[in-house]
Amino acid sequence: MGQLSEEIFADAKSRLRRIEAAYGVRILYACEAGSRSWGFPSPDSDYDVRFIYVSPYRSYLKLTPPKDVINETQDGVWDITGWDLRKALVLLRKGNASLVQWLYSPIVYRNHPLFLTEIRRLLDHGSPLPKLYWAYRSMAQAHVNAYLLGHETVLYKRFLYIVQALLAMRWVEAKSTIPPVVFEELVESLITDESLRAEIETLLTIKQAAGEGEKGPKQLFPGVLNLIESTLTQTQPPVGAEPEIPEEILDSFFIKWLGLPG
Repeated sequence: MGQLSEEIFADAKSRLRRIEAAYGVRILYACEAGSRSWGFPSPDSDYDVRFIYVSPYRSYLKLTPPKDVINETQDGVWDITGWDLRKALVLLRKGNASLVQWLYSPIVYRNHPLFLTEIRRLLDHGSPLPKLYWAYRSMAQAHVNAYLLGHETVLYKRFLYIVQALLAMRWVEAKSTIPPVVFEELVESLITDESLRAEIETLLTIKQAAGEGEKGPKQLFPGVLNLIESTLTQTQPPVGAEPEIPEEILDSFFIKWLGLPG
């Protein structure tokens, strides 16, 4: 259950049940995403609940398809978003980094028996490592362009988001496996320089004690700046064939979890 209290878990599960009733859907899987799943929330971080759901199978036979996204922002504390299973499978085939992180989140609120095991197994048919590499690189570069270049100060959370994406990218390059979601696992495995690790630990300490809007001079972290620059210039995507998950396997999975006979 990660670092969340029993009360938070109970609240999250209650909110998910209310969404099922309000939208007439069945939630197969729900987890925490973002900074709480990465292990460095701020005191005022909201709860980023993400889920995968199916609608009643007859709704997929109508001319107007069912909603493929459900968004619920509640109480200014809960940010809850769900994707229809069909949408999730299309994005899984493309190697969507956000979805892969959902599926490996250490904080799970809802998991239908066997669902998580079986949807992770789909990645074995076509592990999208090159796509993940470029997705993480794009995320990091976008944050660098928007929040780092041309700015003397930087939001601490943005600094860590950049490092998290770059380390995930390096993990894919170095280990050719799906990177862990928990930030400290990335740091422990990939950062050997003690001074750089100390800078990252300082960033983590500040982020976890300060608010989401806390910022500071970027030059206080020269090792992190060098890590960002060197990683973007030196890393290379995985080489070799880039397999795709066969469409018939995705179709069978979709039909099964709709509750229809194969």
